[in-house]
Amino acid sequence: MTAPVRGSRVAVVGGSIAGCAAAIALRGAGCEVTVYERTHNDLRDRGYGIGIPAAARERLVAAGFLDADTPVLTCADRLWLVRDETVPRGREFGRIAWRQPFPTTLNNWGLLWRALRAHVPDASYREATAVTDLRPGADGVDVFTASTRERFDVVVGADGYRSSTRPRVDPAARPHYAGYSVWRGTYLEDRLPTPVPAELERDAMTVCFPHGHAIYYLIPDLGGGRRMNWAVYLAVPGARRFRDPTSVPPGAVGAELLAHLHRVLRHFPDYWAEVVLASERSELTLQPIYETAVRSYVADRLLLIGDAATLVRPHSGSGATKALQEAIALGRAAAGHGSWNRVLGGYDRDRRPPGNALVELSRRLGDAQVRHTPPWRTMGPTDFTSWHAATVAGRTYPYDV
Repeated sequence: MTAPVRGSRVAVVGGSIAGCAAAIALRGAGCEVTVYERTHNDLRDRGYGIGIPAAARERLVAAGFLDADTPVLTCADRLWLVRDETVPRGREFGRIAWRQPFPTTLNNWGLLWRALRAHVPDASYREATAVTDLRPGADGVDVFTASTRERFDVVVGADGYRSSTRPRVDPAARPHYAGYSVWRGTYLEDRLPTPVPAELERDAMTVCFPHGHAIYYLIPDLGGGRRMNWAVYLAVPGARRFRDPTSVPPGAVGAELLAHLHRVLRHFPDYWAEVVLASERSELTLQPIYETAVRSYVADRLLLIGDAATLVRPHSGSGATKALQEAIALGRAAAGHGSWNRVLGGYDRDRRPPGNALVELSRRLGDAQVRHTPPWRTMGPTDFTSWHAATVAGRTYPYDV
């Protein structure tokens, strides 16, 4: 494939964070980029939290993906909390069992997407336009929608964990259910139970309980101010229903699942259980956790990015961080090589090994923090440090790859 990169036409399937980042990277390399996003405005209002390592955010700003004034909050440490049996039930905060250094920027998904989307011209971004078929050929790929057929030199699959592009690159790659799910909730900080712990101003909280854990931190709000963002990882009844990639959107959580969550909250310190209960049922979502490795990030004139490539459990900071790092790598490869043959080969060699390594790392993290949890309540800082070091196998910071 000796087609030149500069001046070539590229289609990006999916206009989420990965798709916008890919478009920014390839436009910077001189490509004419068209982004196809099947939804209409739905991406604008998502408000869940994303942690991005501080060093990774600095690289994104330096590379022109984000503006330096994109709203974020900062986190210094991650506090691991367990029930404090010496405190009467009531407003118990929990015992701090470990203070883990955690230099992270805390982002609102919607604000991060809007910041990236602002760097993609409106004329290049086609909302409410689903790609219905891809037909690779010797010198390009035909992209079909309900009403159009266009020829592109290269197609980027950025269509998420339920990607229709991934099977065309690696037919054997199928998302596998990890055996547990994550509950998510978010609301304006004025709904937080009072008094609000001072630690929330600078730290993220992890509540440990048998066969799971919960994470809490503040994020910027779409309209200004701040939001509470929480996530609870645990297995749920009827897990077989999640074998195929799916999620339970706000307002669709059934009574059985909700009752199970409420039963688990009895293991939480009182304050953090109240934080979860402050979310209204109509606001709750449930996301089953899936994972998959891939044999290649590229095939013919197709390439994958973000969750459309390797699908990683969230514990390793997969999602947005991995997608943004892959976009930087794609832009670097496109700017450094004159032909798509070399770009695609270089991109695959650069990102497939760490992408698959993240699948394995996140599996170990998930097993250690959900499926086979240690005796949290008996552990102190030394125990936590040794346990975590053994889990991450030498990485000082698992998210930064």
